[in-house]
Amino acid sequence: MSIDLLARLEEEKDQWLHKAMDRFNEEFTCFDDKTVLTPEYQIMQMKSIHRQNNLDLDRLEKEIKLIKDRIEEEELGYQNLTKAVQYLQEEITHYEGLLLELESIQLEKFNCFLNMKFEFDPKKDQVVFKDRKTTRLIEGFNEVEAEMAEFYRKQLDDNERKLARIFRDAAPDISYVFQSNPQASSLSLKHGRGLDQYLVLKNFEEDYRIVADTLNENNMLVYEYYINQLNHVKQMGKRDLLLQSAAKKEQHQMASEKAAELQEQKRQKELSLATLEEQFTRALWEQNQELERLQKLDEFLKEEFVEAVSKWQAKLFGEQTPDVERWLYHQYSLMILKHAERIIGNEHF
Repeated sequence: MSIDLLARLEEEKDQWLHKAMDRFNEEFTCFDDKTVLTPEYQIMQMKSIHRQNNLDLDRLEKEIKLIKDRIEEEELGYQNLTKAVQYLQEEITHYEGLLLELESIQLEKFNCFLNMKFEFDPKKDQVVFKDRKTTRLIEGFNEVEAEMAEFYRKQLDDNERKLARIFRDAAPDISYVFQSNPQASSLSLKHGRGLDQYLVLKNFEEDYRIVADTLNENNMLVYEYYINQLNHVKQMGKRDLLLQSAAKKEQHQMASEKAAELQEQKRQKELSLATLEEQFTRALWEQNQELERLQKLDEFLKEEFVEAVSKWQAKLFGEQTPDVERWLYHQYSLMILKHAERIIGNEHF
């Protein structure tokens, strides 16, 4: 009797697994029967696949997070570069404005209006007799010379302020000092060494012409003296501004190219991100479906295990059960309990 019971228990100890898998296969189709060796193998393989899928989902999730972080970094870098490009463009525009402003700085030539210092007879178109004096010629010369000096001084002061404003920030290394001691011819009259009054009109007109020519000659000398200095300073400033503007343009081009490169990298990563998120969504849905199947399998396993053990427990504690059989029921109950713990355990799928 004990041998028969032992054989029957040996046969029944795995039946609860078969019953659970039969119920599971009726509701779900997961394996080709030709490839499945035992219910235990099938269950363990399903759990192994589920664990691997969880690992794959974790990997996908981490990869998605990494790409999102990189996209965020590249977007931040792109925004910073865009600001840099905008700032560099503003600087380039500023330098171009300074170059135009520098080019606009000019030196106007003085007009020697000696005739304004004398009274003319409109009918005869000549200086009136009372003004035909050496003192009047010398006074007129000195007055025009003074006006000339003041005329150029004001322009130089104004130009120095403009240049200082241009070079203050854009070209601080440029140093210049306008010299203000131009060489000029002194006045030497041909006539009038005796009387102050010119009695001969021709003599007055000759000396008048000498005064006018000397003033024009001095005006040309002074103008060239200052314009040469101004042009030299302007050339230095223009050269420096062009160099700085060229450097800014090169930086602008490099920043623009880098910004475009980051934008393209970001676009490629966004495409990769969309693909990964689609994979993750699909894999997560499939994993949730698998989770439902495994939870159902767990439910079937527990039910069949409880049913099988309950039958043996009834025999185990039956009053009519011999001690030997009781011992066999106890041993096989422990056996399938350990088996169930290994297969089901306390896992929650």
